[in-house]
Amino acid sequence: MILCIIPFTVHAADQDNDGIDDSVDRCPNTAQLKKVDPNFRYAITVNPERLTPGNHAVAVNSDGCEPDNDNDGIKNSADYCPDNSALEISKGVSDNGCPIHTDRDGTPDYRDRCPNTAAGLKTDQYGCPKA
Repeated sequence: MILCIIPFTVHAADQDNDGIDDSVDRCPNTAQLKKVDPNFRYAITVNPERLTPGNHAVAVNSDGCEPDNDNDGIKNSADYCPDNSALEISKGVSDNGCPIHTDRDGTPDYRDRCPNTAAGLKTDQYGCPKA
């Protein structure tokens, strides 16, 4: 009798497709990349992973969690301003990760010296009305 051993590969479970085995994944529900049709007119400008078939997760760290590079509390995949400085974050950030500018004068609160500028006024770099 001849005994044959057939090698096989065991693939680890990775339910959220982030490349981290579920047994060590501290963030098991990683957001998935939004897919774009490969025939999209501006496909050349899109992350290539968004054009390929199948599920792919956003980039994660070794724990399986999305990073927050600037530590503003907004994950990189949802952060429109992913490299805020501590000064920019000091007065708070909006849901999209960008510095808040309460009076909507175009100057973020962290450097706004005139925080209650009336709507429609032209302002300088510090949020104060131009003379």
